[in-house]
Amino acid sequence: MNILIAEDDAITLSRIRHFLEKWDHHVITAKDGLEALEKFLSEDVDIILTDWNMPEMDGLELVRHISKHSRNKPYVYVIFLTSRGDKDDVVAALSEEGVDDYLVKPFDPDELKARIGVGQRTVRLERALKEYGQGLEKIVQKQTRVIRETQEETIYRLLAALESRDEETGGHVRRIALSSAIMAEAIGWEADKVEDLRLAAPMHDIGKIGVPDGSLLKPGKLTAEEFKIMKNHTTIGGQILAGSHFRMLQMAHDIAVSQHEKWNGKGYPKGLAEENIPLPGRILAIVDVFDALSHDRVYHKAEPEAEVLRMMQEGRGSHFDPNLYDLFIGLLPKIRMIAAENP
Repeated sequence: MNILIAEDDAITLSRIRHFLEKWDHHVITAKDGLEALEKFLSEDVDIILTDWNMPEMDGLELVRHISKHSRNKPYVYVIFLTSRGDKDDVVAALSEEGVDDYLVKPFDPDELKARIGVGQRTVRLERALKEYGQGLEKIVQKQTRVIRETQEETIYRLLAALESRDEETGGHVRRIALSSAIMAEAIGWEADKVEDLRLAAPMHDIGKIGVPDGSLLKPGKLTAEEFKIMKNHTTIGGQILAGSHFRMLQMAHDIAVSQHEKWNGKGYPKGLAEENIPLPGRILAIVDVFDALSHDRVYHKAEPEAEVLRMMQEGRGSHFDPNLYDLFIGLLPKIRMIAAENP
């Protein structure tokens, strides 16, 4: 064991060192808490024996500093070594976070050996448990990644049925997924929630699978009756995705139902307005319109980006959430890169 002794009394320090080296331990010495902290940070330490009253930095302050830095270091066992043997002193020391044991001076060598033995066993156990926990964490991370990849592949394979009817769907859903995720990151969403949105966004038009070809694939403008039929894809999508206990599918449901709502309340199917529209739906409304206008579709040719942005600017504060729209404009370089990589 590598044992650090923090002790300002030279005789006591020499005596402890004598016994520890006799028991085949590697000893590191420090004359006060400040020096002990420096050596703790720069060397491998398994057990610390520290006096309570020392110049520069006392034992309790040393333990507090060690606790702050211990997150990135292996577990260390701390034994307080002091002449203060009253019950209140013992309780106060052992109540301090990071103090594991207490030894009163003058110490008996057999007692010191026994307490060092307890420290050895504790260090080995704590470090083994930490290593085991880190191993479990890696397994969980790997399984989570596999689950996410499985979810994504399943989603895209199911959407292939829709893509067989709507040729634009394949590239469109990939661009929508990545663009939505970029906006969510910019808002400040946590990584797992951003990932949920990336997987949920491709399902925004899943309800189109229930729309007749006459409306879905018609070139040119739809009649009022055909548009009414087309609008049903929001409620059909909501029905397909309803009732899940999984957050990602709940988000997909909200997107499918609310993506065509408008900030001014004049959208469909429910006429929701402003923040009553789910945030994922507001994000989708922006990236979907931009992508749809920027690419050839069965019912129109792609518009130049300048014209697309001019039309969308007119919808700021009426069609689109104005704050999200401004965020989107700031992210345009990344959106363009996504479009180039996913034609």
